Order: sequence, then structure tokens, then C-alpha cells
Amino acid sequence: MSTATYWPAENAPGFYPSGGSERPIGTVLWDYQNCIPLTQIPTRDKPVLLLTPVVVPPAGSNPADDRDPFEILGQTISGRNISIRHVPYTKAKGITGVHVAFVKRAGAVIFVITHLAGTDNLLQLEFAELVARICESRPFILLVCCNLAGRNISNTHFRTLVHIAGYTNADLLVAATLLLDSDPGLPMPADTQDRLDAEPAWLVQSWAAERDLMETCALWQACLPYQFHLNPSTLGSLLKRDGYALHYVVRESTRGELIGFCAAYATFADSSDVALIGSIAAVVVHPEYRRQGVGSSLYDAAMSKFGRVRGVQKLHLGSTFPRLLCGFTAEMADASQWFARKGWPVNIQGRGDQGGLVADWILHFTDLTGVMIPYSGLGYRQCYESDAQQVLDIEHRPPATTSHGFGWYDQYARTIQSEHIGDIVVGFDNDDTIVATAITYIPGQQSPAATDIPWPGSLNDNVGGVTCICIRDVGLARDATIANLLYACYRALSGKGMTSMFLDGVSSGDQVLMSLGFRKWAEYGPVWREI
Repeated sequence: MSTATYWPAENAPGFYPSGGSERPIGTVLWDYQNCIPLTQIPTRDKPVLLLTPVVVPPAGSNPADDRDPFEILGQTISGRNISIRHVPYTKAKGITGVHVAFVKRAGAVIFVITHLAGTDNLLQLEFAELVARICESRPFILLVCCNLAGRNISNTHFRTLVHIAGYTNADLLVAATLLLDSDPGLPMPADTQDRLDAEPAWLVQSWAAERDLMETCALWQACLPYQFHLNPSTLGSLLKRDGYALHYVVRESTRGELIGFCAAYATFADSSDVALIGSIAAVVVHPEYRRQGVGSSLYDAAMSKFGRVRGVQKLHLGSTFPRLLCGFTAEMADASQWFARKGWPVNIQGRGDQGGLVADWILHFTDLTGVMIPYSGLGYRQCYESDAQQVLDIEHRPPATTSHGFGWYDQYARTIQSEHIGDIVVGFDNDDTIVATAITYIPGQQSPAATDIPWPGSLNDNVGGVTCICIRDVGLARDATIANLLYACYRALSGKGMTSMFLDGVSSGDQVLMSLGFRKWAEYGPVWREI
């Protein structure tokens, strides 16, 4: 039998009480939901869902017995007139839509873990975290059938935890007794609780610039590709946003070194001053401490905070403004799957409200020489104070009101209210109606866009920026309008001494950009979900 998609059998001996007895033992480590014994759960005719891993049978099993090792557990529980639905999960496919459907129809869920050691085996714990969130208010019981020594099982994520030594028939009968009778009278090794008490959950702290900035920058540079490296001054300016920055750190308990960082923001989605976007801009963990719960602890702290912030209606992997990363890059495939296991729809780009990929582009002005710009029938100039209402009216329409354009209205409003209103370039028709807009900015200036988007300045002081391109959908020749708008931005930036142009977060128009000489700098997959 191939074991490529199976978790292997454990060879470690089970726990036995002192004194030489070979009677398997187990315990209910905690039950904050008061759901044990199972007979007291008001399931209202809904079954208890038993989710078990597909595993190699434990050592010593009868080779002729091809039954699921956990069948005895389900049968014993159902013998008490408790309806049981037994559904396996695999290492390869994890938790699928089928599992989610079973969870939604269940009155309670028992999730079984057999392995906590090794890289692949921590997947079981991550799958358990995902199912626990899907359960919402349903009782969720985590049944751990392996050694817990040195493992941090959070009582915040898992409100009921049952521990047994392994998953032999004898072990699982002990588990059934615990689940049905709460106290089977089986002893627990004296050092088991001591080990659990000695392994506290990671301490998550709110990020403090004075204490954490330099180490955060070092961690950022150690974990992200070189093109996304930022110096402490630039990174600090993006993180220090009083009122809507929700950052967290984890430090190693012995030496106090910063080993994990989560950047998160709650920012305005549109002009309503009510709807907010909760952005997980980055979760960064030192390589030596990955798969030990650091990232999950940081993530859970941020998600918990979003749940308490009034007005947060939508969640985003990536950031709007300030702009760190728009989403996942191709180099971040492992991170994207980590978020997928936490319920984020990372694999449905281009469907529903997910939109598609977005990209950053760069144009060196020497590459623009000789390019033919098609006629658009519009005029282009800098924005005046008298244009303010027209510009903001455009930002009430797509694409500014789509997920791709969240934060654009706020960016335009702040620019109009500043001394940098002239950084906005507008396109207008024969009736002087504004139908196209873009924001230009110069690195190092204190305009809203320059302080929110770091990448032009990280490349060169002579790289200007363009952001938030918005074209009113009134039957315009879109490609020609984009080309002429960008040419107007080029003239504005070159007139200020810039030699290149950085265009961020673009979701369409690749052919037009390449025809003008732009080259793709980075590509992202932003992900959205409801809170």
C-alpha cells in the first residue's frame, strides 16, 4: 500500500500509568464549552461529525483487518444512541467543500489528530484550526492521539481538548469513554500536565515602533525577496499610522528576539466614512520558527481585532493604502496555501468578487521615445480646485468602487485637500467634463500618495509614481484614453526631473502598457473575503 497520501503509523509507545500497568490512559485537558459528556449536547437531531485522518494502521494491528482504525470510536459512541457521521480527511486534499457541507449539517464536531511532529504532520493541526472556524457556534472537540510534549495547543482556538496516547483499539475505547462519561477514572502521567504548563502559547504583543521597528525591518529583509526590501525609515513611515494600524509581534521567550510580525490595517473603503477594509498586509515569521504556531498566533490576534472594530465589512490579504504588497506574489505560493487552510479563497482568482491579478509596472522615459500615442479626443491637464467635486464624483463609480479600487476615494480626497492637488492629472471632453483621472507623486515629498507607496523611492530618487487610474465608462476608447493619460503623467513627471515612472496596482491594460514601453515589475494575487 502506498503511503504517499497517508500519515505514517506512530512507533512511539503510548502513555501508561506508573506502576507497570499497561492500561492505556487519557484525559480531558480542558472543556470550556461544557460539551462532555456528548449526551448533554443539544444536537436537535443533527449528527455528531467525526473527522478522522487517513492513516497507516498503528503498529501491532492485525494485517488482515482492513477497517478504518477509527471505526471502533464511531461505533462505540453511536452505541449510546448518538447519531454519528464518520468522514475521513487526507493529507493531500485536506478540508474540502464536502467536509464544509458536513460541518454545516452537524450538531457538533470531533476532529482527530494523530501526528504533531514533522513538517507535513503539522497540517493536521492547521486543518483542525480551519474546521474550528467553520464550526462557528457548534461545539468543536479536538481529540489528539499522540504525544503532546513540547506542543502549544491553544485553548483560544480549541475550547475542548481530549488527549489519548495513540489510536490503537484500546486507546480509542478510552477516548470513547472520555467523550461519553467525562471521567473514566483513568490516571494521567504526573509529568504530562507539567509539560503542558511549561509550554505557554506564544505571547502576542501590539507593535510599538520605538521597541520593535529595527528588528521588524531586519525580519522583513530576511524573509521577503530583495525587490521588496525597505529601510527602517521607509518601513516605519508605512507602519506608524495612528488610528488604523493594527500590527502585532511575537518574541522568543528566552532571548527576547523578535521572531514574528503581522502588519494589519483598518482603512476606509469608500466615501461613506463607515465601511472599512480590514487588511492583513503581511505575516512574517523567522524561518527557524515556522510551523510552530507563531504565524497563527499573529493572524488570530489581527482577525480578533478586526472582529471588534466597528465598520469592518470586508477583509483583504494585501494592503490598499498604505501600499505594502497588493497580495501574494508568485514566490509566496506556500504562504497562499497557508491562508487557504485558514479559509481564504486563494484559489478562485478571477471569479466572483475576487477579480484577477494586479501588477506594478515601470517605464524608463528613454523607452518612450518614438512611441505613437493614439488620439483619444480628450484634453489633459493638472487638477484645479474647481475640479474637486467632478474628480470625487468619478471615484463613486467603478473601478473605484470595486474591490480593486478600494481606498481610491480616500486617496483622491486627501490629495485634493492637500497642497498637492496639482499632482492629479485629469482628462476632459469637449464639454469640459472630467472623464479620466490619475494621481502622480514624487518620492520624498509629503503628498498622500508619496507617503503611502514606497516602491518608486526604493528603486531610485528619479522614479516618479502614478496610481489610482480611473476612467469613467462613457463609451470612451479605453486603450487610447489610458495611453494619453499616461503620456500626460509622463510629461508632468519629466517636467519635475523624473526619468522613470512607476505604475502600481494595475488590473488591466497590459497590451497598452507594453506598447508604451512599460515592463512588469511585480505581479500579485489579492484575495478578499467577508468578515
